[in-house]
Formats: sequence, C-alpha cells, structure tokens
Amino acid sequence: MNFVLRFLATSVLAILGTPSGHAHGIAGNRYFPPTIVVEDPYAANEVHAVVGKSANIGAGNTNTDSGNVGLVGIGIEPLDGFGIAINGLYRSPNGNLTPQTAGFDNLYYVVKQELLISDTHEFAVSFGVLGQVGKTGSSSGDAYSTYAPSIFYAKGFGDLPNSLSFLKPLALTGVLGYQIPTEQSQPKVFNWGFTVQYSLPYLNQFVQKTGWSDFINRLVPVIELPMQTCLSGRCSGQVIGSINPGIIWVGDGFNISAEAVFPVNSQSGASNGVLFQIHKYLGNE
Repeated sequence: MNFVLRFLATSVLAILGTPSGHAHGIAGNRYFPPTIVVEDPYAANEVHAVVGKSANIGAGNTNTDSGNVGLVGIGIEPLDGFGIAINGLYRSPNGNLTPQTAGFDNLYYVVKQELLISDTHEFAVSFGVLGQVGKTGSSSGDAYSTYAPSIFYAKGFGDLPNSLSFLKPLALTGVLGYQIPTEQSQPKVFNWGFTVQYSLPYLNQFVQKTGWSDFINRLVPVIELPMQTCLSGRCSGQVIGSINPGIIWVGDGFNISAEAVFPVNSQSGASNGVLFQIHKYLGNE
C-alpha cells in the first residue's frame, strides 16, 4: 500500500492546487455527484484521481487477481454540452500485461454529447462512446482498441408526490452500451452499470431540515454496480461486475468518495477491494 499512499498524496496536492470552479451535474434542484466507476451523462472541465485495491474485473479476463490501482483523469468541455475525457490507470501487479508485472492499462477515453436536461423531472441523458486505445499503455499490453456506443443517464426523484417525500432524495445514474473490440478474437460486451444514490444535501435543502451538522448534510450514500454481460467468444453469456457501496462528501467545487468493492462472482475476482476518489471541477461550469 506504500504505492497507494504516495500516489494519493501526490494526486491530492495536484488536484487541490488547480483553480476552483462551479459544480456541473445539475438538473433542477438535483446535483448528481460524479461516482468512481460508472459514468454520468454530464460534460465538464474536471480532474480526478482514484487509488485503492481492486480485482481486475473485465469480460474475457483470465487474470482477475487483485492489485493496487492508481488512476488520474481529466475531462474538458470544448463546446457547451460536449465532453472529452481521458483516464490513465496503473495497476501493481497488472493482470492485463503479459508477462504480468506492474504497469499501465491502455488509455481509457469517453466522448459524450448531452442530449436532454429536464429541470422539472431532474433527468439528463447523453449519447457518446467510451473505450480503450490500443498500444497506449505498457509495452506488453493489448494492441487492440475497444469502442462502445453508449447512452448515459441520470434521474432524480424530486418529482414524486409529497406523500413520498422521503424518497425524493433518491437518484439513479447509469450507462447502457455495446462494446466492440477491433480484434475479432476478443469478446463483444454489453455494459449496463448503474448507481443508486440518496442525497442528504437534497433531503436537508428541499425536503426537510435535518438538524444535522454541515459535514453530515454534505454526504451522499451510494451503491455503484458496474456490470457487463459478455456477448461472444469464450465468455459468452457470462455476467461480471461488482457491488460497490460507499459514500460521497460534496464540497465546494470538489468531491471526495470512498467505496468498498465486492465482485459479484468468481469470474469477476476472488477478493474484495476498496477505492478512494478525489474529484475537482475546473474553470466556470
């Protein structure tokens, strides 16, 4: 864990040293905080870092051993509602490398265009593509790329009737996508990850004053379920993923998150993990 501690300290200092901005992810009264694994539908100027320990979860992976992980990513919004993000992920050891050693995965990318944001119904949807770029990681990594045309969505439940007021802080976010590799021998995958959130800031501001401290009123309990179904090849029909319960603390222009990682089956990994994220917005959103 020495690697994790060093990486976390360096990343936190770098991120906190960047200019502050206003939060994105708004639909009506709802703020959808970015989560660690599952993409939200919003484009933004942002940076984030993730550290922890997790199994190597992915369709078709033959090595799902756990290892230390460190990720740094950046997102830009060059046009209003259009976003591009790049993430670099380091694993120690890295089961995606042959032979297995510490090193980088191929670069991960996300391109998305916001299609609709409904303030009345606290709903947002985007279309985009996410995947990996071959030959951009460590030299013994995969040479092929992947791309997944995807729908990203977010829905808050503030439009429920007042008789269900304590369900109003609930929200869902998620992604539905069809992942295609550029190498035919690799499996095609259906991505269907989602999150369930309960916003204490929303509860305190728009449902009922809690009387709790400011620290507690900034918390968002969350469960992430990054899931995949393999559609072809040797893993066809296999469902993999994890259940990640955790908490998000919503700051002014930045968020801090912590989650446990519980693989859903033996094909997803043999041991549990934990992930921490710090996320910060840049410029004016």
